[in-house]
Amino acid sequence: MRRLVTLPLPVLAVLALGLAACSGGGDEDAKATYVEQASAVCDETSTDFSALTQPTAPAELGPFVDQTLAIAERAQTGLAALTPPEDDRAELDRRVLVPFAALVDEGRAYAADVEAAGINPAALLPLLGQRPSVEGIDLDYLREYGLENCADAISQAG
Repeated sequence: MRRLVTLPLPVLAVLALGLAACSGGGDEDAKATYVEQASAVCDETSTDFSALTQPTAPAELGPFVDQTLAIAERAQTGLAALTPPEDDRAELDRRVLVPFAALVDEGRAYAADVEAAGINPAALLPLLGQRPSVEGIDLDYLREYGLENCADAISQAG
C-alpha cells in the first residue's frame, strides 16, 4: 500500500514559487540574453565598418575588400558562437546565420578575384558589379526580432 506524503503548507508554497520561477519567462529571458549578446557583436561590427575608408583608387580596392571581409568574418563568427533561444534557433539559422555564413564565403571568393585583378582597372571594373550581396539575409526579420543594429551592420558587409 502506498503511503501518501504530506508536506506542510509553507513548504508547498516555497516549492510552488520555485517551480513558477523556473518555468516562467525562460524563453523571454533567453531571447533577451541573445539579443543583448548579438547586439554587442553588431555594435562592434558597425564601429569597425564606420572606420573603413572607401577606396578612391584601384590600388585601394584590394585592402578595402580584405578589411571588409575581416570585419564580416568576425561578425559572422561572433554571431554563430552565440546560443539563440531554442524556439528561435531554426528560424535564425535559416533566415540569418546560414545566409550570413554563405555571404562570408562569397566574400572570400570575391577577395581572391580582386587580388588576382591587382590594380588593373580593366580587370577590376567588372568586379565592382559582382560584389557579394546581403539579399539572401532576412534583414527585416532581424529588425522584427529586436536586432536593428545587426541588420544595419550586416547590410554594410555586402
